[in-house]
Amino acid sequence: MSVHELNERKSSLQVLDVRSPGEWRKGRVPGARHIFVPELCKRINELDRNKPTAVYCGSGYRASIATSILKPEGFSELWNVPGSWEAWKKAKLPVEGADGE
Repeated sequence: MSVHELNERKSSLQVLDVRSPGEWRKGRVPGARHIFVPELCKRINELDRNKPTAVYCGSGYRASIATSILKPEGFSELWNVPGSWEAWKKAKLPVEGADGE
């Protein structure tokens, strides 16, 4: 799912940011939930398995790890966002948090 599609559809998705807490504080996709990828296994029940989910990180690498953790846990509608946060900022899409609010 591209950052542009994510921006258009974010209100109907569960958007998951798997970056570090420090990265999260510097800004994020509006409405995103934050679970740092090393904590994902123990916090997976905080997420809705039945809701379409888009996962992003800084560049896409950690998001692909996160989707590989979520998929066998019953998340069927699942997308990794290529380029992730870097692509979001380059596209000048809305930012929530330190850079934006």
